[in-house]
Amino acid sequence: MSSTPFAAAAPKYTLFDSNAVALATLFGTPAAGGSLMALNYRRLGQGSKGAMTLIVTIVVAALAILITWNLPRGVTTTLGLGLLLGTRWSARSLQGQAVKDHTDRGGRLGSKGGAFVFGLAIFGAIFICALIGFRLARDPSITIGANDEISYSGTATKSDARALGNSLKQIGYLKDRGVSVSLAKGTEGAIVSFVVKRDAWKDPNVVSQFEEIGREVAPAVGGFPIRVRLLNTDREVQEESGVGKAPFGKDDVYYAGAAREKDARALGKALTSAGFFENRGADVFLARHRDGVALSFVVGQAVWDNPALVSQFEKIVRQAAPSVGGLPVKLRLVNTSLEAKKVEEITQ
Repeated sequence: MSSTPFAAAAPKYTLFDSNAVALATLFGTPAAGGSLMALNYRRLGQGSKGAMTLIVTIVVAALAILITWNLPRGVTTTLGLGLLLGTRWSARSLQGQAVKDHTDRGGRLGSKGGAFVFGLAIFGAIFICALIGFRLARDPSITIGANDEISYSGTATKSDARALGNSLKQIGYLKDRGVSVSLAKGTEGAIVSFVVKRDAWKDPNVVSQFEEIGREVAPAVGGFPIRVRLLNTDREVQEESGVGKAPFGKDDVYYAGAAREKDARALGKALTSAGFFENRGADVFLARHRDGVALSFVVGQAVWDNPALVSQFEKIVRQAAPSVGGLPVKLRLVNTSLEAKKVEEITQ
């Protein structure tokens, strides 16, 4: 008497093949493809392998996002293609035979459309998480006027940010053009950062203009000294200037750039010895930049148009030069708005 074996019943669950895993990865990062592989493992009764696969692919996706954040587009595309092919190869190597056995027994495959929708859902979840993380990591800020923004960090407070914003608006820097300025405070004082156009930090005149802004807003952020930073559009620091003041009675030496308070103190003593500082409210500006040292004196038109008076300032610069590192020193005669009216290089 012969017997006929009963055919095994077709599995009621579906499995996703390597192409579906690749499609989900394409739209939802390796985390999406790994999720489908984990689902396959779970349906095959291998939950521990599924959990491990899910963890590994989420970590890979997170690392890929972090690594490619600031990479050029071409490099990012190449890396993304590598991850796509790698995830597809992993799915085929680890689960290909199981998927084939599944279909040989009459089991159905998960649809490509479902994989596509799942990939988009994972991408949406990642995007929302990244947006929330960005907002949480972003420094708090206030709006000045309708469009300008002051962000603050460290020990800076909302009141500090508002005081800075009001000061910048008063001097005409903020004009509701969507400008963003950052204020940070710490043990070393205040740092005010400005985003500027490409290569603007290479222009000494632009650097000087922002140093002057720093001098004007210093009282609003706690007084001198402060640091002024110029940032590119990626908010990377390209130039930093210290801005401070060394008082000599009613006379003051303001310093900027790489100059420090000790340099200003030495200059003030030299100007006192030369008879220029007489406690009458004179202001002198010392700047040390890439193009050298400059001394600026606030004077009236009668001075910069008078060769004899200009000659007196040239003599003062020569006398004070040893206190700032020696000649050459750039002499700048400026008006009360600190606009240069006469500039000379004193070399001997």
